[in-house]
Amino acid sequence: MKKLLGNVWFNMLFIVSLTVLALIFALYDSYKSVWTTISHLDLYKIVLIIGLGFLPYLCWGLILMVLGRTVNKKFSLKHGLNNAYVGGFMSGITPSSTGGQLAQVMSYKAHGMKASQGAGLVSMDFYLYQIAFVITAVVMYITYLSTYEHMAISLVFGLGLFVNSFVVIVLWIMVEFPKLYHHMSFWAIHLLHKMRFIKNKEKILEDWNKTLEHFNEAIENVNENKIVFWKVMGLNVLKNIFYYSSPFFIAWILGVEISYGDFFPMLALGCFISTSNTFVPLPGASGATEGLFVLVYSTILGKGGAASTMILWRFSNFYIPVLLGGYLFIRLRKINPFKPMQTADLLGDNEKQDDPT
Repeated sequence: MKKLLGNVWFNMLFIVSLTVLALIFALYDSYKSVWTTISHLDLYKIVLIIGLGFLPYLCWGLILMVLGRTVNKKFSLKHGLNNAYVGGFMSGITPSSTGGQLAQVMSYKAHGMKASQGAGLVSMDFYLYQIAFVITAVVMYITYLSTYEHMAISLVFGLGLFVNSFVVIVLWIMVEFPKLYHHMSFWAIHLLHKMRFIKNKEKILEDWNKTLEHFNEAIENVNENKIVFWKVMGLNVLKNIFYYSSPFFIAWILGVEISYGDFFPMLALGCFISTSNTFVPLPGASGATEGLFVLVYSTILGKGGAASTMILWRFSNFYIPVLLGGYLFIRLRKINPFKPMQTADLLGDNEKQDDPT
């Protein structure tokens, strides 16, 4: 069973199955209106919707380029986009996005960096993203969702915000008090080993210490250039805004009755969806994301409008990027996509990690 759950194609089928089940749930009483809305879309509108899904990845590519140039001045936007889509692919097909960062380290290595340098940059990217995410979520929560009439939405948003804030605090301790963090992580790993949740404690501690070392190296590089910090923070906020606002623009392109006054409430609901996914340990948060999207956006768009928007939003922001990222990952790893693949094999050592570009 463990081998089956680690199979890439099984995970892909699992993601699609969860999505189909969520669609059945979302469309069972409105499928006719949804089909009518989507089937009458012009080609240029479809292109616009796909373009909306590209904008967050463009920002992510720029972020990775800015960070990459702290190590390699020749690291380009093309390399940054490649890294972003590869990370998006592995995040999308692994539970709780556990494979994304390892895939990004490989991508950095394929573009001329040491694995240790790539690991530090990926950790730095995650740290700055979490800060920007929490700041954006706090603003959205205070200005809109804290007074939202649906108490359950406010409660889940608040819990998700608390969890992500806790992550930021832990990472801040890691930056400002590395010795304290080292003692905390040693104690936590020792406790988990004693409770038999983990095995091979020594190997885990060794890997964890290396991660901390690489992260501190990346922090030092960024601290030497404050412009890098503010560029990355600004791009992360912009990335979030593009992602959270895409449902509004997709609904507008579809002709759903909305007003400009709905922009910020829908922006806040987009932030709520991302925050809620914190609690979904499934590949791509599939199933839960689709169902939750229709549930919360129907308060503004109606059931049919929310379902139509969700289908196109999910394809432009998840499935198309995952397919593109999968193609780039296959080129990066030089693998045969038609052979049985385990996620662990994809993320294992491969001496043939040449630059695919």
